[in-house]
Amino acid sequence: MGAWFKTLLNAVLFKTNAYENLCDRRDAVMHGFIIIVVVALLAGVPGFVNQFLSGLRPAATEVGDARAALQQMMDRFAPALQNAGIPAAEQALIAQQAQQGMDTGLQIAQEIQGLPTALPRPVGRTLEAIGAWLSKPFSSASFPLGAAVLATWLGYGIWVMLAAKLLGGQGTLVGFFGTTALFAVPHVLDLLRWVPHVGTALGVLAFLWGAAVYVKATAVSHRFSVGHAVVAVLLPLVVAIILGILLVVGVGILIAIAASGGR
Repeated sequence: MGAWFKTLLNAVLFKTNAYENLCDRRDAVMHGFIIIVVVALLAGVPGFVNQFLSGLRPAATEVGDARAALQQMMDRFAPALQNAGIPAAEQALIAQQAQQGMDTGLQIAQEIQGLPTALPRPVGRTLEAIGAWLSKPFSSASFPLGAAVLATWLGYGIWVMLAAKLLGGQGTLVGFFGTTALFAVPHVLDLLRWVPHVGTALGVLAFLWGAAVYVKATAVSHRFSVGHAVVAVLLPLVVAIILGILLVVGVGILIAIAASGGR
């Protein structure tokens, strides 16, 4: 286990041997899969803790918090009614109806919360939190290379692999996917994304650091220069943008032709 973590550390420090060692393994893809899942789980710890603690709160407390939040929303909406020139009497009527609807909804929610369940409420909520946490690596995605997500790793990677081959790359699918999975390691910093201001900065750092690791992994696995790797990584994105622009322009031309023909 210590050697595994040492490999990950050397990878984020851009030491070539860490990439080469993983690239040469026959089970490199499995190692890449494990890396991404582990990092995604670590990044999801704050969300798990928050959901777990919320599940331990009494139902009445949750309803009270929801009532307070809705009341704040109504208070913020009141100046907009005044600026719209709505008479005070109508404003009061709108506020009364909204309050009644809010009370009815919260009452229904509280009754639902009080229904008997197969497991005690804290136990059920804890299991829900664990299930949501464990499913995180498989239920969210970001494009491109924005988070440690399996769909991004495999989906975008196919196009990068094709671009690398067109540029003369000599890598294999196993070696390429095994090494490029290392891009997930810097996203351990997402563990601190809940910290105000600092969390956002660390998220940006993790993205840029992960992208740099991805480029390094592409270069090593295909045995060509970093410059070629940058082109291979960016080429699919550039092509997608160009095709999107051409599609929009084409649709615009067709609309213009149809409009001129109808005159």
